[in-house]
Amino acid sequence: MRLNARRKEAIAGYVFASPIILTIMIFTIYPVAMALYYSFTNYQPTEAQKFKFSVIPEEAVTFHLAVFPDEPGLDRQELIDWFDAILFVELDLGVRLNPSQKQAVTEHLMIEQIVDDFLGGKLSTPMTTERFFSIYLNAEQHQFRRYIPEFVGLNNFQEMVQDEYFWISLSNAFMFSIIVVPIQTFLALLLAVSANLKIRGRGFFKAIFFLPSISSAAAISMIFWLIYSKPGVLNRLLGTIGFEAVDWLNNPNTALGAVMVMNIWTTAGYFMITFLAGLQGIPGSLYEAASMDGARFWKIFWKITIPLLRPQILFVSIMGIIGCMQVFDQIYFLIQNMRNITISFYIYRNAFQYHRMGYASALALVLFVIILGLTLMQKRFFKEEAYF
Repeated sequence: MRLNARRKEAIAGYVFASPIILTIMIFTIYPVAMALYYSFTNYQPTEAQKFKFSVIPEEAVTFHLAVFPDEPGLDRQELIDWFDAILFVELDLGVRLNPSQKQAVTEHLMIEQIVDDFLGGKLSTPMTTERFFSIYLNAEQHQFRRYIPEFVGLNNFQEMVQDEYFWISLSNAFMFSIIVVPIQTFLALLLAVSANLKIRGRGFFKAIFFLPSISSAAAISMIFWLIYSKPGVLNRLLGTIGFEAVDWLNNPNTALGAVMVMNIWTTAGYFMITFLAGLQGIPGSLYEAASMDGARFWKIFWKITIPLLRPQILFVSIMGIIGCMQVFDQIYFLIQNMRNITISFYIYRNAFQYHRMGYASALALVLFVIILGLTLMQKRFFKEEAYF
């Protein structure tokens, strides 16, 4: 069948776009779909991995029985009598067992076969723990195969309603957004207007303003940790005018505010570039006409610059809210108390410290819905078109 020109063009387009399409499907769509699935389960990553560990059974038995297989005079029956199935599996193989698995190991682990193969030198080949149980467990093997999380429905979301730290972290994220976004947007706008003036050295100032946004978050956090610590630079400066030293990052009343200041400093320069691009698109004739009519700087700023930068303001505010609702790295590096955590940090803690990936996925889903709702509200009530 011959293809017409339109179909050939479409096929060629999909072929050229296929790398990015596959990348998005693998690294974006698939993780989002799995997070949605896990949010309705009790998925625990430690449980998922415990049957995938590679072990050398001979070494595990050697540690358990405190003998080597080639030692002379070993008594087979004595080794069998010494063998403790539960201790062997949990301590020597490193597999934590639930009550039903303990019962299965106690009743069905083939201890005699393990000892015979140990003495015969047949356990020196590395294997996964799942493979070990498939060989030496004569029943209930389904409990030691690939981990499948239990579907719990809306239990994670019901627990969330009763979770005090969920509400604390969510309210902190909202407070972070409400305070940081307007200030960083206005500051970025002022920096852009200043950097757009035809003055000597403006390229240097643009680079200085933009530098914090391209610096490592870890490095900046460590710098501000030195500034905010009790014997740090800030307290020394305040001490010269009679203020007592404050532990800014360990005091729950000041920790979040201190991080907000750092976030504003690091992001204002980044959004300045967006406003600079918008300022470059405003015709200079408008400013000349306003100046000829006797308009002063602030009137020109409010009547011409602000209305014509409306698309950039909407973009910066949306990106700022998304970033603030998802703020994590600065909280991770600087804040130790649970009263000042944000929702992203609480998701991380549940996923990688409490090993409750199912509950963390539910938290992430709620955060996604909130951010999506805030973005749609902004686009609905604040039109992008510029106006006078």
